[in-house]
Amino acid sequence: MAVGSVSMWIANPIAWLWIGSQLQRDSRQMTLGAYLALLTGIVVTAIALAIALERLNRLYGRVTGAPPELRVIFPWHRSMRDARHGGQDEPGRAVSVLDVVMTISVAICLLVFLVWYFATNPTPPGVGPGGSKD
Repeated sequence: MAVGSVSMWIANPIAWLWIGSQLQRDSRQMTLGAYLALLTGIVVTAIALAIALERLNRLYGRVTGAPPELRVIFPWHRSMRDARHGGQDEPGRAVSVLDVVMTISVAICLLVFLVWYFATNPTPPGVGPGGSKD
C-alpha cells in the first residue's frame, strides 16, 4: 500500500508528463490537447489507483483477519466530565491501514515539495524578488 500511495503522488504525474512529451515529440510548443491529455490522464489514473488501494486494504483485512478499520478517539474529542465519573466514551472515528498510509504519503510528498520549492527558488528568469521585471 505504501508503494501504491507514493506512486499516486509521484509516479503517476511523472508518467503522464512523459506521455505528454511523447505526444508533442514533433513540435516545440505544447497544444491544448496535450494539456488536456495530461490533466485527464493524471486524474483518471489517480482514481484508478485509489480504487485499487481500497481493494488492497479490504484484501489485507480479510487475509490478516483483522478488522479493516479500528476506532480511534482523539484526545480533543473525549469528554473530561464522562471520564471523571466513569462514563464510557462514544465510539471514535474509524481509521484503516490505508488511512494511515495515505496520510503519511501525503505528508512526505508535501514535505518533499516544500524542500524542492524553497531549495531551488523557482523564480522565472528576469523576475526579481518584488515580482517585477527589470
